Amino acid sequence: MDLWVLGANGTYPTVGRPTAGYLLSHADTRVWIDAGSGTFDGLLRLMDPADLDALVISHMHVDHCADVFPLYHYLRFGAPDRPPLPLIVPEGAVDRLAAFVDSGGGSHLSDVFEPLTPAGRPVEVGSIALRFGPADHPVPTLQMRAEAGGRALAYSADTGTGSDLVGLAQGANTLLAEASFQGPEKPAPHHLTATEAGEIARRAGVERLILTHVMPTLDPQQSIAEAAAEFRGDVMMAAPGLEVLI
Repeated sequence: MDLWVLGANGTYPTVGRPTAGYLLSHADTRVWIDAGSGTFDGLLRLMDPADLDALVISHMHVDHCADVFPLYHYLRFGAPDRPPLPLIVPEGAVDRLAAFVDSGGGSHLSDVFEPLTPAGRPVEVGSIALRFGPADHPVPTLQMRAEAGGRALAYSADTGTGSDLVGLAQGANTLLAEASFQGPEKPAPHHLTATEAGEIARRAGVERLILTHVMPTLDPQQSIAEAAAEFRGDVMMAAPGLEVLI
């Protein structure tokens, strides 16, 4: 599998640095994971969005879902003949997305998307098998494990330490984990520090840890150092344009 980082800022975008978004591919399968502010532009630079096989939205916070709407309009007006795109979302997200799209003038979410709430069930998207688990976050949030070709990627989404991310990521080749904060104190309990991300990577026995969702005001090198103090494997920082072979 190949992973491309479209954006990795925590909470809000800055110049040239969108919020959360990733493209995962294997063979002919393409899955867009989270559609944070500014990530649609990054996707356009890599592929025709009409060729996507699925979109996964981990939760309904703006820094993870804002660019669903550019995609909606692109597919509706730029690729009107393609079948509805599978849209994998947590509980309650379909109604919220539909309320935003269905704002009059004959627009409907189902014109473009085929929504699916996995509710713990595995989902097959082309050659990629997806499993989901609940994150520790104030709104319903999906953590994810993707497997293909004997390789595995785990994604934390936004979470505190109260989820079973260790179990979901157990033995994965790569863990893509949020690391919103640094140091021993954190202003919000439903996010991870870099140290906590490193601890989870160590306990899960993964090969590589990629830190993401780091607040734009923080020094990325300090985050890497704090995670590396807990996890002896490869530690990387997600950034737009990064491509990783899982």
